[in-house]
Amino acid sequence: MISAWQFCDVFREQWKREYAGSIRSIYRDEKPWTKFMLGKKGACHDSFLYRVSERLSLQMVREWYSLDCVCYQEETNLYGDLVRPGQTPGDGVYPACLPVLIEHENGEHVEEEMYKLLIFRSPLKVLIFYDYNEDRKTTDGRRTWLQRKLSDLLKMRHRVDSHWPEADSTEYLFLVGNRIQEGQLPRWRYFIVNGGRFSYVDTPPPLVFLC
Repeated sequence: MISAWQFCDVFREQWKREYAGSIRSIYRDEKPWTKFMLGKKGACHDSFLYRVSERLSLQMVREWYSLDCVCYQEETNLYGDLVRPGQTPGDGVYPACLPVLIEHENGEHVEEEMYKLLIFRSPLKVLIFYDYNEDRKTTDGRRTWLQRKLSDLLKMRHRVDSHWPEADSTEYLFLVGNRIQEGQLPRWRYFIVNGGRFSYVDTPPPLVFLC
């Protein structure tokens, strides 16, 4: 782990290196200054903070993940204003709690959506994805895909938690849809993980039908 004091020391040393350069002339101009500090979107290798991260033996990327959905209540904002319906986090609105985070994945690469849930704080994190249609489960790989995917997702959570544990009260809800055959609406099964119980990462229990 990098401590706050370590980051301050490295930031100060890098600032001392670059302070005498040409950065004085761009400080009052917002876009050039942002580019100096953060770099271009998707290409931050020429930025001040990238050089700080290198000194800490870390990698850096800009504007990483965003969440599909967040659910929150009308409440007093962190700075005293009222959070009203229609206002969104990131638009000058800062609810103190996001009661539900939701990620939805229509394809097979569910791990990216799971990872986004892992790195945000919320008491309930919901991951919605889909198994193969029953009439398409014609190979062992497709028949066992869901159990292997659940195991992989739980291992991700277990690994992240080994570095920085979440609150034991945090719940994960996996909602998995699939169809009997093409053209039908999906039926839904669910699987809930709560209380930090991730001991079954290798053999997840079967999902229960919801509807």
